[in-house]
Amino acid sequence: MTRYEDVRKALLNVKALRNDTGLTSTTKDPAANAVFKENGWLPLDTLVSNDPPDHRFYRALVDKVFTSARVAMLEPRIQEIVDGLIDQFEHRSEVNFVDVFAIKLPMTVIAEQLGIPSDHMDQFKRWSDVSIESVNPVISTERSVEIAYILTEMQRYLAAEIERVRSTPTGTILSDLANAEVDGRRLDMRELLSIIHQLLVAGNETTTTTLASGMRLLIERPELCDRIYSDKDQVVSFVEETLRVLSPVQTLFRRAAEDVEIAGVVVPAGSLVEVRYGAANRDPERYAEPDEIHLNREKVTSHLAFGAGIHMCIGNQLARGELKLAFLALTARLKSFALTRGEDSYRWISSYVAHGPAELWMTFEKR
Repeated sequence: MTRYEDVRKALLNVKALRNDTGLTSTTKDPAANAVFKENGWLPLDTLVSNDPPDHRFYRALVDKVFTSARVAMLEPRIQEIVDGLIDQFEHRSEVNFVDVFAIKLPMTVIAEQLGIPSDHMDQFKRWSDVSIESVNPVISTERSVEIAYILTEMQRYLAAEIERVRSTPTGTILSDLANAEVDGRRLDMRELLSIIHQLLVAGNETTTTTLASGMRLLIERPELCDRIYSDKDQVVSFVEETLRVLSPVQTLFRRAAEDVEIAGVVVPAGSLVEVRYGAANRDPERYAEPDEIHLNREKVTSHLAFGAGIHMCIGNQLARGELKLAFLALTARLKSFALTRGEDSYRWISSYVAHGPAELWMTFEKR
């Protein structure tokens, strides 16, 4: 599905189009399952790969933790991280923006909230990268097993942190999840690890790619930088248009639980359906000049980059907060963004699902 209305209706039709496809967080590979059982905890369908009625319990618990009040509380710390990262590279003549900023900002924010210290950041990034790789629909059994070993390392690390914050709550996202209750019940270890694994990816990779994609737009359209600098309120529209035009998650999947008609076509029960967020967000029937960034576009938040309905991205408010503060600071302190290596300035992520620059070599001037 590529049209906006078809995609939106599909995302809302959770009865007929189910999220438990076997392609996301819960592996269906027996060899990989054996690794999880022997070395950690078997992945569990909780949020992204789950459906009602079980999904409601997990979503209700996580919604208690991911609130607008929490994002507001974190903003001073996010601002501190943003400023510190710019301090580290603003005197350099050339940088790989992905390495010096786009990876480090969301990784630092979510890692701190999961209790991962700064000297373990490289390991954290490795866990995040293989998590994205694991949703490749054509991944080999051999690679699934390799990833399972890596992810059980993550599980054991996080399990120790969970035990620590249950004994001594810290006010982090990890602590609040570990101690939260819905209907008088707390999550067990397997449930917690599944949810935290999804938060690690949702709170890290997609924000990284959107930061890099946004910088790409500022390089290609320098007037956007000037507009944000002269009118800080424009940053909100810039963030939303970046998410729409360069959606960090291009596609995900649903499986038809029953025969379902989509745009006049009957999809048989059991069929795998691909839901193309990136295409829907450029549908000319929905958006005039869909490939263009318009900071005055009406209904600028109507895009589907974060999904829709009960499976809408949990961390969308945190991501939006990080993106807003990042681009405000970058355009306030720097200008004249430019590529430094011609066509070789970009290297793209190799992924069926995720989209964005893996490298972005550039230069700039200080204001």
